[in-house]
Amino acid sequence: MKIIIKKLLCFTVIMTLCLATVTLFAVSSCDKSEIPPTVCYFDNPLTDLLWLKSKVDEITLIIQSGNPLSVSIYQCIYGNNEIGFLIDEGNTKPFYNCNGEILCTMGGFAGETCSELNIVSQKLIWEINNNDMNNLCEFGNPLTDLPWLKAKVDEITLLLQNNLPFPVAIYQCSYSDGKICFLEDRNIVKFYYDCEGQGLCMEGGIAGETCPEELKIDYKNKKLIWKP
Repeated sequence: MKIIIKKLLCFTVIMTLCLATVTLFAVSSCDKSEIPPTVCYFDNPLTDLLWLKSKVDEITLIIQSGNPLSVSIYQCIYGNNEIGFLIDEGNTKPFYNCNGEILCTMGGFAGETCSELNIVSQKLIWEINNNDMNNLCEFGNPLTDLPWLKAKVDEITLLLQNNLPFPVAIYQCSYSDGKICFLEDRNIVKFYYDCEGQGLCMEGGIAGETCPEELKIDYKNKKLIWKP
């Protein structure tokens, strides 16, 4: 009887250990399968990844403001076949993962290379510089094709019709090595605008204002396009 009981106890222990081993293996296998892989889905990263679209808009706005800048964006493969993006700003080149988080920055004073990321491929997907911005100012006749300039002319015409005389003329000009600008010359004071109608600077007036030298306004080559 004692022998039978011992055999039953041994069998029970063995079955318990086997069951525990199977359960542990099943749990371990389940845990591994539930680890999500890195996901980066898009058709066009420049429009589908909101952080990258915002970055492009930010860079474009900086260049439109007259700041000299040349930027290229590359789609890359790095690490365990993951997708990342390198934004080449010249001196510095920040590297982002698909979620817009900076993983490292190449260049700079320390000459970093981001070698630990193991970047294996780069594909150019977007680039821009100051010269490209000239193409953003396209028109046949600026007085009719640029709404802000047409509104400016209408405003001045209305003032003159109300017997508020003052000498005024509008010129097309250039600044920052070829970008288009417009000069509203009121004799005593002169207003300079970019192609979007944003004020660049003012000259003259009571304080004798002058435009910053960095705008590189070409004062010699201007073309009269409207005068009442």
